[in-house]
Amino acid sequence: MNMNAFDNLDNFQHTIYYESCPEFEEVRELCLSENGWLRDIYTKSALVLDKHVGYTVIYTKDTHEPVGMAGLFNDGRYPSNIARHLHREYLFPKFRQTTRQGIVNGFKLYYKHIVEPLNAISNFDACFVAIQNRYKKDSKGYWNIFSSSACKGMPGFKLGNGYLQTCPFNVQKCWQNYVYCEHTPGAWDTWQKQTIDHDTWSSLIMGD
Repeated sequence: MNMNAFDNLDNFQHTIYYESCPEFEEVRELCLSENGWLRDIYTKSALVLDKHVGYTVIYTKDTHEPVGMAGLFNDGRYPSNIARHLHREYLFPKFRQTTRQGIVNGFKLYYKHIVEPLNAISNFDACFVAIQNRYKKDSKGYWNIFSSSACKGMPGFKLGNGYLQTCPFNVQKCWQNYVYCEHTPGAWDTWQKQTIDHDTWSSLIMGD
């Protein structure tokens, strides 16, 4: 799709889901029809809507075609004032961008139709967006593009240092690259989070 597809964010609308319903399950099935490397994280057992503060699907206004989706998440593993944004994020193939500006525009779309609406129903002091490394890639080029584009397209987000522990297991998949945003000054530094550097991450096993 042309990178100008996201220029007018008013061409899109969103629905926030709090529990499973037939409309969302149709979107899930469309997502699962792609045999991607992270396919399993979108299954019913791995993507549970009622464990999220809210889970948003963006649709085109004219045809109601699903564009992308993600949620705001804290199932108790983080302090009550910290949440994970763009959790279980998925962008449908038709709408994926191949240019830097296109990716930035995609994050602008996410900010307007996912981040801001979910922030409006939550009261977290800080949030983060995290993704794991692609094991088959030797470089972190994807993360460099993702993080710089996210920080440019989503106001307030900053690049984190090292890898953040996102789940309570000492394996690579539970230590992830991240960007973060504070809504309350000082909240991010106050959180007693766990981080490691790349050399330490490299010494860990992948995990299941």
